[in-house]
Amino acid sequence: MVTDTTVVNPQEGPEELIGPQEESDLTIMEHLIELRNRFMVAAAALILGVIVVLFFTWDPPDSWPNTFDILLDPARDRIDVNLGLVQDEFALLVHEQSPDGRYIPPETELRGPRPEGLALNDLQISRALENALTKASGGLSTPDVGPDDVRRMETVQDAFDYLGGKSEENFRLASFSPTDRISAIFKISVYGGLLLALPIIIYEVLAFIVPGLTRGERRVLLMGTSGCMFFMLAGMAFAYYIVLPRALDFLLNVAAENVVSVTGVHEYISFVTRIILWVGIAYQLPMVLAIAARVGLVTAGQLLRFWRYAIVIVFILAAIATPTPDPVTQSVVAIPLLGLYFLGVLFAKILYTPRDPDAEALA
Repeated sequence: MVTDTTVVNPQEGPEELIGPQEESDLTIMEHLIELRNRFMVAAAALILGVIVVLFFTWDPPDSWPNTFDILLDPARDRIDVNLGLVQDEFALLVHEQSPDGRYIPPETELRGPRPEGLALNDLQISRALENALTKASGGLSTPDVGPDDVRRMETVQDAFDYLGGKSEENFRLASFSPTDRISAIFKISVYGGLLLALPIIIYEVLAFIVPGLTRGERRVLLMGTSGCMFFMLAGMAFAYYIVLPRALDFLLNVAAENVVSVTGVHEYISFVTRIILWVGIAYQLPMVLAIAARVGLVTAGQLLRFWRYAIVIVFILAAIATPTPDPVTQSVVAIPLLGLYFLGVLFAKILYTPRDPDAEALA
């Protein structure tokens, strides 16, 4: 006779029934075969993701998005070629030749005779524009000013308009070895491919684990996985749009007047991917606290009493995620993490489940 072994979990209510526990008919070898098959599917998804990102990084059509350009945008956005900078560079040339000096209006002719013009030659104009680009970029490599472009410039305003597009559209990094560029491209492809394949990889892992879990455990696992994905993407977006521009602005302006820094493509890509990855990982904090409370390891009260230590730990996490030594960039990461810590306390209050009846008093 078959008896119904269905029981009601007193912690979860009637709708959270734990179904009959059925023993698996699969042998150990069949489990290993299933694991192998799921591993192969996950590996194929990763390889396909790497190929897709590699296509959009290597040399995609001009009208298609370029992954390399996307990662360069935070550096491009901080290049501020303003009219005053261009005027100062031309004034410096004039002062070298004419110690009296004077204000240079935008409509001043570059080659016109003095005092209405600047009486500069093409070589002097090119040098002034390259100096302006170098100062505006904080030492990041920028393209040379073409002689044909210089010959078409007539006024200071023309030079400024030219530099405004030159710095953003043709911004470049330096390559110190023949392998730097290809290694940076493959690093982008691997990270990007892993991100694209992550949903399939997570699905294959869950499909192998979930059949052996109870219904309540499945719900916790699926909710935790979805939450981790959400906070991971939120952290990566925060790092890209908020942290990176501020970090680059600080690092590239340190002693910029005395030191000419040339940033290599390999170093830049490693720097950017590290910040995006580690900030995304740090944003898992509320889900870690929520899962710990769900399995009965911590309570909301314990987390609230731990807040002084949490501040120290959060700033340590921010220091790990941001390799910049300045307190401003670390604070930009740490303050949202503190907010996420208290969000995790709220999750712990909602999701806490004691491991035994005697633990109820701790909640």
